[in-house]
Amino acid sequence: MKHKPDKVKKRCRKGIPQSIRPKAWMLLSGADHLKRKYPTLFEDLAEEHVDEKVMDQIRKDLHRTLPKFELFKSPQGQGQADLLKILKCYAVHNPTIGYTQAMSDIAGSLLTVMPAEDAFWVFMSVIDNYLPNYFADGMVPLLNDANVFETLLQEALPDVDQYLKTLGIPALTYLPPWFLCLFTRTLEWTCVLRVMDMFLCEGIKVLFRVSASILQLTLGSAALRSQYPCTSDVNDMLVRRLPDHARRTEGILQQYLKMPITSKVMVRYHMQTVQKTSKVKRK
Repeated sequence: MKHKPDKVKKRCRKGIPQSIRPKAWMLLSGADHLKRKYPTLFEDLAEEHVDEKVMDQIRKDLHRTLPKFELFKSPQGQGQADLLKILKCYAVHNPTIGYTQAMSDIAGSLLTVMPAEDAFWVFMSVIDNYLPNYFADGMVPLLNDANVFETLLQEALPDVDQYLKTLGIPALTYLPPWFLCLFTRTLEWTCVLRVMDMFLCEGIKVLFRVSASILQLTLGSAALRSQYPCTSDVNDMLVRRLPDHARRTEGILQQYLKMPITSKVMVRYHMQTVQKTSKVKRK
């Protein structure tokens, strides 16, 4: 994969075949290397003690995770048992973060594709490497990325950006549930898997481009904006239920490829955002 990055990226954007998706996700995320390096870690962590308050939080969310999936419906089923084990193991591995609610949706989405141990390794890689400190107290990286997204939106979709500003809707209103759950509560399931294919290959840039694609599909024209004339209408639509056409794979991917959001541009705006934040703190 390192020797043919463009070919791999192209394949991931086209969609990884389901038959090889489990192995591909392990390789793309670096989880395969970690599993081979620490072959007993998953079971070792499962034997460790974790704070009972953390376990109570995890147990409360098990039945709420991907409720439409038969895999997670039964409290006595293997799906909930595997989900509990993965989340407990991560809480032991990283007690500073422990557990927060959105984590269960990410872990659950992985369990729909791969066995529990492999899902744990990919999950750990996502939380530690792809979304570092997103789930830590304060969620500073998420706050910074929301500011970066708003700056990118000014260039990529100026009309949408102006409309959201007119209604007083900041990115922090809709971006956290999209980013923290990796769109598992937002897009149709085939699209969620396709987004994960690209995310594990290209990184955080994918979340930015998918988010911009959603905004283009829902608010990208005057006719579309007229359907959501007030703040509450837009908030409800973006956070609670997107229109069907904005949830489907075809529309999202078509817009995704058009978005002028690159890793280089994101790095530049991220540095500017961090510098502004530092100046505010010094004051």
